[in-house]
Amino acid sequence: MNHITSKENSFDTLNVTKVLLLLITALVLSLSIKAVYDLIKDFDVFPVWFVPGFGFGVLVLNILSLYFTFQVWKMEYPPLLLSDKQSIALWILIPFSYVCVTSVHAFYPFRLNVLSIIPRVNMVMKVNYTVVVFGLITSILLAGIYISGRIKPKIVAGLLVMALLTLIPNDNCANPFNYWWIETIGASPLMYTPNVFAVIFATCGFYGVRPRSATALIICICVGSFMLGMGHRLRIIW
Repeated sequence: MNHITSKENSFDTLNVTKVLLLLITALVLSLSIKAVYDLIKDFDVFPVWFVPGFGFGVLVLNILSLYFTFQVWKMEYPPLLLSDKQSIALWILIPFSYVCVTSVHAFYPFRLNVLSIIPRVNMVMKVNYTVVVFGLITSILLAGIYISGRIKPKIVAGLLVMALLTLIPNDNCANPFNYWWIETIGASPLMYTPNVFAVIFATCGFYGVRPRSATALIICICVGSFMLGMGHRLRIIW
């Protein structure tokens, strides 16, 4: 009886993971395509190479995320998820990706003087800081439970829920990425979409879909996010 119940639970968790993965992939595809559309309207604000390069990167990410998601969606039976040792690189990169993305905000809230500036930032940016701290801490906690426990499928489903929550509108910095969102709803959900892409690839990697490729893609996301942020800080891109 326990064996049958365990199998049923595994099937249920796989189905929940499939639905969450498909939902999140659809959301970030829509958000990233909208971002490219918005940047095209402000093409002249950026160096001539940026919008085509950004658009190409989004296209590649979208195609690969659809491919990876489809591989999990095709699974009929719950597979054995990656072992603790095999999954370590993916689990390290997920929280690291949150730090890389904050380069666009001078690495706040991960700087020593963050407590002194919090009273001076607006409420939307306080939400932004809360979201990234939530993503970082939650992913570390989930990693610890995954590596030390036996409920790996549920932990991966929890990772997807975490990623979904980071898409709440949380950025009101005035730039072409965010103008439409700020005018429409007051804040943009775009800032942590790179991290959600990273979670999509990691989830598929945990399920055995090209884990080495998933790791390499998340590294590319980390590097790309860092370069985008530093390009902004140095006024090279905008």
